[in-house]
Amino acid sequence: MRRAVAVLSVVALAVSASVAQAASESSASISGLTFTLIDLNPNDGIDPSFSFLTTTGSTILTVNATDNAVGESDSSSRTRPGTFTFSGSALTDIAHASASGTVNSEALSVAGSAGGPQTSYNASASTGTNTNGYYYYNQPLNLSLSANSLLLIDASVSLKAKASNPTACSYYYCNSTENASASASSYLSYNYSGSGVSASYTGNKSLSLQATASGEYSTSSYQYDPALGNYTIVYTTVPKTEPDKSLDDTLRSVFTNSTDQTQSAIFGLSVAVSGQASTAPIALPDIGNLAAIPEPGTFALLFEGLAVGAWVIRRNRRA
Repeated sequence: MRRAVAVLSVVALAVSASVAQAASESSASISGLTFTLIDLNPNDGIDPSFSFLTTTGSTILTVNATDNAVGESDSSSRTRPGTFTFSGSALTDIAHASASGTVNSEALSVAGSAGGPQTSYNASASTGTNTNGYYYYNQPLNLSLSANSLLLIDASVSLKAKASNPTACSYYYCNSTENASASASSYLSYNYSGSGVSASYTGNKSLSLQATASGEYSTSSYQYDPALGNYTIVYTTVPKTEPDKSLDDTLRSVFTNSTDQTQSAIFGLSVAVSGQASTAPIALPDIGNLAAIPEPGTFALLFEGLAVGAWVIRRNRRA
Protein backbone atom coordinates (compact mmCIF):
# COMPACT_ATOMS: atom_id res chain seq x y z
CA MET A 1 0.00 0.00 0.00
CA ARG A 2 2.88 2.34 0.71
CA ARG A 3 4.14 1.81 -2.82
CA ALA A 4 0.74 2.75 -4.21
CA VAL A 5 0.72 5.98 -2.22
CA ALA A 6 4.19 6.84 -3.48
CA VAL A 7 3.15 6.27 -7.10
CA LEU A 8 0.03 8.41 -6.76
CA SER A 9 2.05 11.18 -5.07
CA VAL A 10 4.45 11.36 -8.01
CA VAL A 11 1.51 11.63 -10.41
CA ALA A 12 0.00 14.48 -8.36
CA LEU A 13 3.29 16.37 -8.47
CA ALA A 14 3.42 15.98 -12.24
CA VAL A 15 -0.07 17.43 -12.58
CA SER A 16 0.67 20.45 -10.39
CA ALA A 17 3.97 21.16 -12.13
CA SER A 18 2.27 21.33 -15.54
CA VAL A 19 0.31 24.48 -14.69
CA ALA A 20 2.15 27.52 -16.10
CA GLN A 21 1.41 30.99 -17.34
CA ALA A 22 3.35 33.16 -19.76
CA ALA A 23 4.59 36.43 -18.33
CA SER A 24 6.95 39.32 -18.82
CA GLU A 25 7.51 41.23 -15.61
CA SER A 26 10.12 43.52 -14.09
CA SER A 27 10.64 46.01 -11.29
CA ALA A 28 13.22 48.63 -10.34
CA SER A 29 13.67 50.75 -7.25
CA ILE A 30 16.09 53.20 -5.68
CA SER A 31 15.58 53.52 -1.94
CA GLY A 32 17.41 54.04 1.33
CA LEU A 33 18.94 57.33 0.26
CA THR A 34 21.65 58.48 2.65
CA PHE A 35 23.58 61.77 2.58
CA THR A 36 26.90 61.90 4.42
CA LEU A 37 28.68 65.22 4.94
CA ILE A 38 32.43 65.42 5.63
CA ASP A 39 34.15 68.64 6.74
CA LEU A 40 37.35 69.07 4.70
CA ASN A 41 38.51 72.01 6.84
CA PRO A 42 37.27 71.87 10.45
CA ASN A 43 39.11 75.10 11.23
CA ASP A 44 37.27 77.37 8.78
CA GLY A 45 34.29 77.85 11.09
CA ILE A 46 31.80 76.65 8.42
CA ASP A 47 29.46 73.78 9.20
CA PRO A 48 29.05 71.41 6.21
CA SER A 49 25.63 71.61 4.56
CA PHE A 50 23.89 70.84 1.27
CA SER A 51 20.51 71.52 -0.30
CA PHE A 52 18.44 70.68 -3.38
CA LEU A 53 17.12 73.62 -5.35
CA THR A 54 13.43 72.92 -5.87
CA THR A 55 13.19 75.54 -8.60
CA THR A 56 15.45 73.70 -11.06
CA GLY A 57 15.42 70.24 -12.55
CA SER A 58 12.25 68.15 -12.75
CA THR A 59 10.61 65.19 -11.04
CA ILE A 60 8.82 62.88 -13.50
CA LEU A 61 6.65 59.76 -13.17
CA THR A 62 5.27 57.96 -16.25
CA VAL A 63 3.53 54.57 -16.64
CA ASN A 64 2.05 52.91 -19.73
CA ALA A 65 0.41 49.57 -20.64
CA THR A 66 -0.68 48.43 -24.12
CA ASP A 67 -2.56 45.49 -25.62
CA ASN A 68 -2.36 45.83 -29.40
CA ALA A 69 -4.22 42.57 -29.94
CA VAL A 70 -7.46 44.19 -28.75
CA GLY A 71 -6.50 47.82 -29.35
CA GLU A 72 -6.44 48.76 -25.68
CA SER A 73 -3.97 51.02 -23.88
CA ASP A 74 -3.72 53.09 -20.73
CA SER A 75 -1.14 55.59 -19.51
CA SER A 76 -0.48 58.14 -16.82
CA SER A 77 2.19 60.82 -16.48
CA ARG A 78 3.04 63.56 -14.02
CA THR A 79 5.83 66.15 -14.10
CA ARG A 80 6.67 68.90 -11.65
CA PRO A 81 9.57 71.38 -11.76
CA GLY A 82 12.25 70.84 -9.14
CA THR A 83 14.12 67.96 -7.53
CA PHE A 84 12.27 65.76 -5.00
CA THR A 85 9.31 68.14 -5.30
CA PHE A 86 6.32 65.80 -5.03
CA SER A 87 5.23 62.48 -3.63
CA GLY A 88 2.80 60.44 -5.66
CA SER A 89 1.97 57.18 -7.37
CA ALA A 90 0.49 56.12 -10.69
CA LEU A 91 -1.17 52.94 -11.93
CA THR A 92 -2.31 51.77 -15.33
CA ASP A 93 -4.07 48.42 -15.57
CA ILE A 94 -5.72 46.75 -18.56
CA ALA A 95 -6.80 43.18 -19.19
CA HIS A 96 -3.39 41.65 -19.95
CA ALA A 97 -0.83 44.30 -18.99
CA SER A 98 -0.17 46.73 -16.17
CA ALA A 99 2.40 49.27 -14.97
CA SER A 100 2.83 51.23 -11.76
CA GLY A 101 5.21 53.69 -10.15
CA THR A 102 5.88 55.65 -6.99
CA VAL A 103 8.08 58.67 -6.34
CA ASN A 104 8.88 60.54 -3.11
CA SER A 105 11.82 62.02 -1.25
CA GLU A 106 12.94 58.59 -0.01
CA ALA A 107 12.47 56.29 -3.00
CA LEU A 108 11.76 55.90 -6.69
CA SER A 109 10.13 52.64 -7.81
CA VAL A 110 8.42 51.26 -10.92
CA ALA A 111 7.05 47.87 -11.97
CA GLY A 112 5.14 46.27 -14.82
CA SER A 113 3.89 42.99 -16.29
CA ALA A 114 2.47 41.69 -19.57
CA GLY A 115 0.90 38.37 -20.53
CA GLY A 116 -0.69 37.72 -23.90
CA PRO A 117 0.04 38.37 -27.59
CA GLN A 118 1.09 41.90 -28.52
CA THR A 119 1.07 43.20 -24.95
CA SER A 120 3.67 45.54 -23.49
CA TYR A 121 4.41 47.94 -20.63
CA ASN A 122 6.89 50.60 -19.63
CA ALA A 123 7.34 52.83 -16.62
CA SER A 124 9.92 55.34 -15.43
CA ALA A 125 10.53 57.68 -12.52
CA SER A 126 13.25 60.30 -12.22
CA THR A 127 14.22 63.37 -10.25
CA GLY A 128 16.75 66.08 -11.00
CA THR A 129 16.32 65.78 -14.76
CA ASN A 130 14.94 68.12 -17.38
CA THR A 131 11.58 67.58 -19.04
CA ASN A 132 13.33 67.17 -22.40
CA GLY A 133 14.85 63.80 -21.46
CA TYR A 134 18.33 62.66 -20.53
CA TYR A 135 20.42 65.40 -22.15
CA TYR A 136 22.37 66.13 -19.00
CA TYR A 137 24.52 68.81 -20.55
CA ASN A 138 21.38 70.99 -20.67
CA GLN A 139 20.51 70.34 -17.06
CA PRO A 140 20.32 73.26 -14.62
CA LEU A 141 22.35 73.18 -11.42
CA ASN A 142 20.16 71.71 -8.69
CA LEU A 143 22.49 70.68 -5.83
CA SER A 144 24.53 73.11 -3.71
CA LEU A 145 27.30 72.20 -1.26
CA SER A 146 28.95 74.39 1.34
CA ALA A 147 32.63 75.42 1.21
CA ASN A 148 35.33 72.87 2.06
CA SER A 149 32.86 70.00 2.21
CA LEU A 150 32.46 66.54 0.75
CA LEU A 151 29.05 64.94 0.18
CA LEU A 152 28.48 61.18 -0.21
CA ILE A 153 25.13 60.15 -1.69
CA ASP A 154 24.37 56.43 -1.40
CA ALA A 155 21.27 54.67 -2.74
CA SER A 156 20.18 51.04 -2.55
CA VAL A 157 19.10 49.54 -5.87
CA SER A 158 16.87 46.51 -6.40
CA LEU A 159 16.21 45.18 -9.91
CA LYS A 160 14.16 42.19 -11.06
CA ALA A 161 13.37 40.89 -14.55
CA LYS A 162 11.52 37.69 -15.39
CA ALA A 163 10.27 36.24 -18.66
CA SER A 164 8.61 32.92 -19.47
CA ASN A 165 7.24 31.34 -22.64
CA PRO A 166 4.81 28.37 -22.50
CA THR A 167 4.69 27.51 -26.18
CA ALA A 168 6.90 25.80 -28.71
CA CYS A 169 8.03 27.70 -31.77
CA SER A 170 8.23 26.62 -35.40
CA TYR A 171 11.19 24.92 -37.04
CA TYR A 172 14.42 26.83 -37.75
CA TYR A 173 13.63 29.92 -35.69
CA CYS A 174 11.56 31.28 -32.82
CA ASN A 175 9.58 34.43 -33.53
CA SER A 176 7.57 34.34 -30.31
CA THR A 177 9.58 35.74 -27.42
CA GLU A 178 8.92 37.50 -24.15
CA ASN A 179 11.36 40.04 -22.76
CA ALA A 180 11.64 42.22 -19.68
CA SER A 181 14.17 44.81 -18.57
CA ALA A 182 14.90 46.91 -15.48
CA SER A 183 17.42 49.67 -14.88
CA ALA A 184 18.49 52.28 -12.35
CA SER A 185 21.00 55.12 -12.65
CA SER A 186 22.50 58.11 -10.88
CA TYR A 187 24.12 61.17 -12.42
CA LEU A 188 26.44 63.77 -10.91
CA SER A 189 28.28 66.56 -12.69
CA TYR A 190 30.06 69.69 -11.49
CA ASN A 191 32.53 72.19 -12.86
CA TYR A 192 33.82 75.05 -10.72
CA SER A 193 36.86 77.15 -9.93
CA GLY A 194 37.73 79.41 -7.01
CA SER A 195 40.27 79.97 -4.24
CA GLY A 196 42.98 78.74 -6.57
CA VAL A 197 41.18 75.44 -7.02
CA SER A 198 39.37 74.14 -10.09
CA ALA A 199 37.50 70.88 -10.41
CA SER A 200 35.46 69.13 -13.08
CA TYR A 201 33.66 65.81 -12.81
CA THR A 202 30.93 63.97 -14.70
CA GLY A 203 29.73 60.53 -13.71
CA ASN A 204 26.78 58.48 -14.92
CA LYS A 205 26.47 55.18 -13.03
CA SER A 206 23.87 52.65 -14.05
CA LEU A 207 22.74 49.09 -13.34
CA SER A 208 20.47 47.02 -15.56
CA LEU A 209 18.93 43.59 -16.15
CA GLN A 210 17.57 42.00 -19.32
CA ALA A 211 15.54 38.78 -19.49
CA THR A 212 14.45 37.18 -22.78
CA ALA A 213 12.40 33.98 -23.01
CA SER A 214 11.66 31.82 -26.05
CA GLY A 215 9.86 28.56 -26.67
CA GLU A 216 11.44 25.31 -27.73
CA TYR A 217 12.20 24.98 -31.44
CA SER A 218 14.02 22.63 -33.81
CA THR A 219 16.61 23.05 -36.52
CA SER A 220 17.81 20.62 -39.17
CA SER A 221 20.99 20.15 -41.15
CA TYR A 222 22.50 17.63 -43.56
CA GLN A 223 25.35 15.60 -42.11
CA TYR A 224 27.40 12.86 -43.70
CA ASP A 225 26.77 9.37 -42.30
CA PRO A 226 29.79 7.06 -42.94
CA ALA A 227 27.70 3.96 -42.25
CA LEU A 228 25.21 4.81 -44.99
CA GLY A 229 27.69 6.51 -47.25
CA ASN A 230 25.50 9.53 -47.86
CA TYR A 231 24.09 12.64 -46.22
CA THR A 232 21.11 12.46 -43.88
CA ILE A 233 18.96 15.05 -42.18
CA VAL A 234 19.79 15.56 -38.50
CA TYR A 235 17.29 17.40 -36.30
CA THR A 236 18.44 19.41 -33.30
CA THR A 237 16.15 20.67 -30.56
CA VAL A 238 16.89 24.07 -29.04
CA PRO A 239 15.52 24.06 -25.48
CA LYS A 240 13.17 26.62 -24.02
CA THR A 241 14.71 29.58 -22.18
CA GLU A 242 12.94 31.24 -19.24
CA PRO A 243 15.25 33.54 -17.25
CA ASP A 244 14.47 34.94 -13.82
CA LYS A 245 17.04 37.56 -12.80
CA SER A 246 17.54 39.85 -9.81
CA LEU A 247 20.19 42.32 -8.69
CA ASP A 248 20.73 44.22 -5.44
CA ASP A 249 23.50 46.79 -5.34
CA THR A 250 24.42 50.33 -4.27
CA LEU A 251 24.93 53.49 -6.30
CA ARG A 252 27.33 56.07 -4.84
CA SER A 253 27.90 59.67 -5.94
CA VAL A 254 30.65 61.88 -4.47
CA PHE A 255 30.57 65.70 -4.62
CA THR A 256 33.78 67.39 -3.46
CA ASN A 257 33.99 71.14 -2.89
CA SER A 258 37.54 72.22 -2.04
CA THR A 259 36.93 75.94 -2.34
CA ASP A 260 36.03 78.48 0.32
CA GLN A 261 32.63 79.25 -1.21
CA THR A 262 29.43 77.34 -1.95
CA GLN A 263 29.46 75.39 -5.23
CA SER A 264 26.66 73.79 -7.26
CA ALA A 265 26.27 70.57 -9.22
CA ILE A 266 23.81 68.64 -11.34
CA PHE A 267 22.39 65.52 -9.65
CA GLY A 268 19.76 63.08 -10.84
CA LEU A 269 18.30 59.63 -10.12
CA SER A 270 16.16 57.49 -12.38
CA VAL A 271 14.57 54.03 -12.63
CA ALA A 272 12.85 52.38 -15.58
CA VAL A 273 11.23 49.09 -16.64
CA SER A 274 9.84 47.76 -19.89
CA GLY A 275 8.66 44.46 -21.31
CA GLN A 276 6.52 42.75 -23.89
CA ALA A 277 4.85 39.40 -24.51
CA SER A 278 4.06 37.67 -27.79
CA THR A 279 2.33 34.40 -26.89
CA ALA A 280 -1.01 33.72 -25.29
CA PRO A 281 -0.78 32.75 -21.62
CA ILE A 282 -1.99 29.40 -20.29
CA ALA A 283 -4.75 31.03 -18.27
CA LEU A 284 -6.07 29.45 -15.10
CA PRO A 285 -9.86 28.79 -15.27
CA ASP A 286 -12.07 31.05 -13.20
CA ILE A 287 -13.36 28.38 -10.84
CA GLY A 288 -12.38 29.70 -7.46
CA ASN A 289 -9.90 27.63 -5.50
CA LEU A 290 -10.24 24.48 -7.63
CA ALA A 291 -7.13 23.17 -9.31
CA ALA A 292 -6.33 24.27 -12.83
CA ILE A 293 -7.24 21.99 -15.73
CA PRO A 294 -4.11 20.06 -16.82
CA GLU A 295 -2.94 19.86 -20.39
CA PRO A 296 -3.90 16.74 -22.49
CA GLY A 297 -0.44 15.26 -22.15
CA THR A 298 -0.75 15.47 -18.38
CA PHE A 299 -4.00 13.47 -18.44
CA ALA A 300 -2.15 10.61 -20.14
CA LEU A 301 0.52 10.70 -17.43
CA LEU A 302 -2.18 10.80 -14.78
CA PHE A 303 -4.05 7.75 -16.10
CA GLU A 304 -0.81 5.83 -16.50
CA GLY A 305 0.12 6.57 -12.92
CA LEU A 306 -3.31 5.54 -11.64
CA ALA A 307 -3.10 2.26 -13.56
CA VAL A 308 0.28 1.50 -12.03
CA GLY A 309 -1.05 2.38 -8.60
CA ALA A 310 -4.07 0.09 -9.02
CA TRP A 311 -1.85 -2.79 -10.17
CA VAL A 312 0.36 -2.40 -7.08
CA ILE A 313 -2.69 -2.42 -4.80
CA ARG A 314 -4.13 -5.62 -6.41
CA ARG A 315 -0.79 -7.39 -6.17
CA ASN A 316 -0.45 -6.53 -2.48
CA ARG A 317 -3.96 -7.78 -1.76
CA ARG A 318 -3.27 -11.13 -3.47
CA ALA A 319 -0.08 -11.47 -1.45
